[in-house]
Amino acid sequence: MHQTGMIIRIISEFCYVKNDIDHQIYVCKGKGLFRHQEIKPVAGDYVQFEIQNNKQGIIYQIEQRKNELYRPRIANVDQVIIITAMAEPAFNSYLLNKYLAFIEYKSLKPVIVFTKKDLVKTDELYQKYFNWYPKLGYEVYFISNKKDDKKVWQQFKQLFQNKITVLTGQTGSGKSSTLNTLLQAEIIKTQEISKALGRGKHTTTASAIYELLDGMIADTPGFSTFDLRDYEKGGLARSYHLFNQYANECKFRTCLHLHEPHCKIKALVQADVIPQFFYNDYVRIMQEQ
Repeated sequence: MHQTGMIIRIISEFCYVKNDIDHQIYVCKGKGLFRHQEIKPVAGDYVQFEIQNNKQGIIYQIEQRKNELYRPRIANVDQVIIITAMAEPAFNSYLLNKYLAFIEYKSLKPVIVFTKKDLVKTDELYQKYFNWYPKLGYEVYFISNKKDDKKVWQQFKQLFQNKITVLTGQTGSGKSSTLNTLLQAEIIKTQEISKALGRGKHTTTASAIYELLDGMIADTPGFSTFDLRDYEKGGLARSYHLFNQYANECKFRTCLHLHEPHCKIKALVQADVIPQFFYNDYVRIMQEQ
């Protein structure tokens, strides 16, 4: 019997496929043809498979992927949620903006989730950093894993409905605690922040995929940096959606928004439409190339 479904987990050579019709999980193997064609199934793949017996099956076709990430290895991603601590560890705008550049370069939708809002006692950081991101057109949530704010959590949770989501963020950002709260279970070992280091301890050691609201969440191991050197500068100059929106108003088509005259992006920085810290982080990213 031919069926369609989505791969939700891969263990060794076995693909766990969730059937579109009855939502049952079938343990499947790929046809030998895939190996000959060097096609490797990944989580998030939409597939056609044939049920054999006892909830087992054979995958005979993998549908074309709309996108693919390699860390974690997952296809057909709808959104990437960046978990970012507002404090403990101290907020790092450069790291957040680097995530945004990477995600938007890949034409993926970023969502910013600021955690540990209970640790921020004044408005200074909001005015300097946090309030800017909604103004720049990003979807933003402010949450705390230690204070019960049911309305905010309910709104946040709806993001995952029927979506394939990648969860990422700085080590110690509260990513594991956030996932625990979403899934209502201590599925991940969480640890207190190491105050001596001023950074979080790694609590995730391998990419894992969980189901939530008929969607899928891929959690990534904690990491604090990644490499953008393989990305072309012209593409990075248009990676941020706001930069891409106004880039055609620059005098030069190949403007990198650095030293070129008559640059619309630099004019927006001067006009305080784009904050100086955001632009400075962009310049630093470009200098790393």
